[in-house]
Amino acid sequence: MSRIHNVSKLAGILRGVTIAAMIVLPITITGGLLTTPLLPEALSGDFTVSPDATRGQLIAAVILNLSNPLILLWTLNEMRKLFGSYVKGEILTDHCARLIQRIGKGFLALAIVPFILRPIQVVLLTMANPPGERSISIGLSSEMLFFALSGGLIIVIGWAMQAASDVASENRSFV
Repeated sequence: MSRIHNVSKLAGILRGVTIAAMIVLPITITGGLLTTPLLPEALSGDFTVSPDATRGQLIAAVILNLSNPLILLWTLNEMRKLFGSYVKGEILTDHCARLIQRIGKGFLALAIVPFILRPIQVVLLTMANPPGERSISIGLSSEMLFFALSGGLIIVIGWAMQAASDVASENRSFV
């Protein structure tokens, strides 16, 4: 019984940290959006943003850039739910297994979405450049690889938890 108590206690701490992250993340993003001018120089990275980029293109690029924080918030919310279940002592349940799978899918999305959206942003922000100076950037970062592998691992753990939950449920029905 002490292991369940330890899981519950740690889950309570992690739920609190997760909730704090869910509060701080939107505040810092909003602060950045409000204090950073919407100028081509502010959006340039490893490519040259066209100085003739329209306001619409700049806004579209910023909106596309918000997809990762939204995915992260969704994933954090799923983690909050999982920790909440653990706090209640619900550990080996079908509900928890589904939450674990969703968390894994969130991590996988954090790898895939930037891989897809980054080229779109670069094309959008360099579209107004003269021919020969337009760009497309396709890349794979170590962060994307980490999120993809972590997401896959967590999904597999969720499947294993689903199987364990089924066995536990079957065992409870015999008692």
